[in-house]
Amino acid sequence: MILGSKKAEIDALLGKPVMSKNLLGLPGEKAWAYTLGDFSVIVGFLHETARYLAVKRRNGPGNSFSPAELGGVLALNAPASQWTLEKPDSPAKKVADPKRKTKIEVEPTTYFSFVEKDPKNKEKVLREIRGWMPGSKPHAFFYLPSIEGGQPLLVSEWAVDQKLG
Repeated sequence: MILGSKKAEIDALLGKPVMSKNLLGLPGEKAWAYTLGDFSVIVGFLHETARYLAVKRRNGPGNSFSPAELGGVLALNAPASQWTLEKPDSPAKKVADPKRKTKIEVEPTTYFSFVEKDPKNKEKVLREIRGWMPGSKPHAFFYLPSIEGGQPLLVSEWAVDQKLG
């Protein structure tokens, strides 16, 4: 699991990184980019702990991840089968403007959540990860909203998507 880990653990798992631009703009934030094949994995650290992860396709189509790619992305933090996915219904269709010749279909954003519970006490939550994948863009973003002993994160989906492209 990448989120909640220290940099040395992630370096051992993903290889040697290069510095990256910070995605949240928080004091004490440091981001590192790892290359995994055709993907760039950006890991953001606050106080030496990985608090966010962005996966972006570097080469290939400029659309959302395939189900196989998405399974691999989710597995960076937990088995893909343990995630909850939520895809809001498409917005209500409106009557097209008669002057407009083409209609652009917009794919909705998919939201993800993973909750790890204490095996000894099912009521206690050990870790909760949230994330999203914009419908038609080749990236996904995940973060730990809270961590014991760390500051809470309030992340702007719009701002992160602007920085990831």
